[in-house]
Amino acid sequence: MKNLNIKSLFNFNKKIILITGSSGQIGSSIVKLFLSLGSKVYGFDKIKNKIKHDDYEFIKADIRNKSEVRRKISRIVKKNNRIDVIVNTAAVSIFSKYDKRTNSELDKTINTNIKGLLNVINSYVNIHKKNSLKKCSIINFGSIYGFLSPDFRIYGNKDRFSSEIYGASKAAVIQLTKYYSVMLSKYNINVNCLSPGGIFNNQKPQNKKFVKRYSKRVPLDRMGNVKNLFTGILFLASDRSSYVSGQNIIIDGGLSSW
Repeated sequence: MKNLNIKSLFNFNKKIILITGSSGQIGSSIVKLFLSLGSKVYGFDKIKNKIKHDDYEFIKADIRNKSEVRRKISRIVKKNNRIDVIVNTAAVSIFSKYDKRTNSELDKTINTNIKGLLNVINSYVNIHKKNSLKKCSIINFGSIYGFLSPDFRIYGNKDRFSSEIYGASKAAVIQLTKYYSVMLSKYNINVNCLSPGGIFNNQKPQNKKFVKRYSKRVPLDRMGNVKNLFTGILFLASDRSSYVSGQNIIIDGGLSSW
């Protein structure tokens, strides 16, 4: 036991990982995490990130386009004969007030957060079955706002409000996770969800007053950071979670326990 370490428990060396939304704050951090563990990582996004690594390939992809997604996933499988893990972080949010919501804002959120997720999963499943692939772990990203309403008392007029349609889309992600975990079990595909609480945004920092007010709502008295998600991601992506499927793991500093 004295030689037991994280790499022996969670061995990702040479694993084939696909990450959607790979240029976002969470997505790019997960790319770097798996690269640090020796994985071969493919990133789907519309905007290229600055990550340069021999084992990383950025693939420009719009997950709202089903035929494009299927074609590009097929290319990954053809090259590697498998995808071990798919991490769906791609999502958009809107910050206008609910009573000012436009149909184009609704469509943008639904098409990316729900239809885009469906395009990735359905495209992969068809390829998985066609090629008789052995197994895969799919990790979807939900949110605490998929099952909680935000506390609007902590928002100022210029803060980025969590919208009703964003929350509804994340509720859909959680339910789709459960649905697919049942439907895909016979293909040895595990499907789980990770729902973060508020994550401090290093790319576009939240208002200091908002951060303070939000932190007071959290038993651990702070916002989360991306690294707080890593253990949950690695667990769900590893062979150690082979008997875990259809679960929504919440990482929110205890906020949802109040």
